Amino acid sequence: MSLYDMYFSKRNKNYMYETISKLILQETGNDITHSKYHIELYRRNYSTIFETVDTDEISVLNRELINHMGNIYLNEFKHNNSFNTTSSKIVKDSIQNKDEIKRDNIYKNYAIHSSQRNINSLNRYNFYVDVNFDVFKPQKITLVKEDNNLFSNPSIIVQFNCKENLQFTLKDTKTFNDKEYYTYECITEDDVQCKDILSIKIFNYLMIPPSEKKDIYPISMIKSIKHDSKDYLCLEILDHEIKENDELGILKDNKILKSLFVKKCIQNYILTNIETIDYIKDYSCLQLNKNISLDGLIK
Repeated sequence: MSLYDMYFSKRNKNYMYETISKLILQETGNDITHSKYHIELYRRNYSTIFETVDTDEISVLNRELINHMGNIYLNEFKHNNSFNTTSSKIVKDSIQNKDEIKRDNIYKNYAIHSSQRNINSLNRYNFYVDVNFDVFKPQKITLVKEDNNLFSNPSIIVQFNCKENLQFTLKDTKTFNDKEYYTYECITEDDVQCKDILSIKIFNYLMIPPSEKKDIYPISMIKSIKHDSKDYLCLEILDHEIKENDELGILKDNKILKSLFVKKCIQNYILTNIETIDYIKDYSCLQLNKNISLDGLIK
C-alpha cells in the first residue's frame, strides 16, 4: 500500500481524529469527539499535511497532523473560555449560513483595503484602518503572490486587534496580467469586536510576519521629463521595491490623490505616465497593485 493510500485510508483518518480528540480532552477538558464543527475543521486541514510535509513515513505525517490540528484547536479554546457544541456551527453548513447572514438585514458586505490604511501602519501586512462599525465578521482575504514566507503553506493567520488569531486556508488562485492572486477563506465564523480603529496583522502558519519593512515611500522629487523622445512624470524615490508595470498611489496627507503606472525604473528614478500634479508639494507613494483585500460582514 502506498503512503498516500495509508494516510488517506478511512482507518487512519478515524484513528487520528480519535487520538487528537483524546489529547484535546486531556488538555482542555473539551470533548470534540462528535462535534461536527471540529470534524469539518479536521477534514479541511487533513490533506494539507500530506501536501506540505516531505517524508516517506506515515508516522511522521501523523505526528505533524497531531501538531497542526492540536495548535488549531488549542488556539480556539484559548480565546474561548467556554465550549458549547450546540452553538458551534459546522463549517460545511456555514457556507449556507453565510448566505443566510447576507440575506439578513442586520449584516452587509464590507471590504477592507490595505491601501486605505492609516498613518500609524507599518506596511500592507501590518496595518490599521479607521472604521465606523463595532463588529466585523471576516470571510476571505486576497493577496498578491510575493516572494516571502507567507506563501510557504496553504494556511495563514490573520490577527485582529493584537489578540484574535483566525486561521485562513487557501481557497483559490487566479492570474491577472502578470500577477498571481491568492484567496484564502476564514475557517471559523468569528465576530471581531472593534471601535473606531481595527488592527490587522497577517502572519504565515508559524506566526512569522512576512515583512518588517515600511512600504510607503517618500518622494524626494517629482517633475515632468522627456526620455527617449517620450514624456514622463519622473519620481525620485530612495530604497524602494517598485518595478515596471506597478500601479502607484500618490499620497498626500494620508489620502490617495492620483494613480500612476510605472513605465521604467532607472535606479532611484521612477518614470510614469504624465499626470497633472503640483510639483511643489510633498508626496509619498505605495504600490496599489500589492493591495490586500479583506472581505467580511458588518452590522
